[in-house]
Amino acid sequence: MMNKALEVIEAHWLFDMPVEKIEVLIHPESIIHSLVEFVDGSVISQMGLPDMCLPIQYALTYPVRVGGVAKRLELERIGKLSFEKPD
Repeated sequence: MMNKALEVIEAHWLFDMPVEKIEVLIHPESIIHSLVEFVDGSVISQMGLPDMCLPIQYALTYPVRVGGVAKRLELERIGKLSFEKPD
């Protein structure tokens, strides 16, 4: 849960997002790393395997995207994605 608190702080300060607009969900599969909801109600997600290789690579090569060492996400192998509100 400490990671969730740090993610809220990150979203608030890096994206100038009011804390009241940040929602926290628990996602046990750790496939969806972020969701952004737009004013029209559509939602875009950033998904990947629960591995920090890709985020670290992107931080080191930003703004360029380069071929990675991370394994490819195969949604058919994941099966389902679940979410719950923190207690």
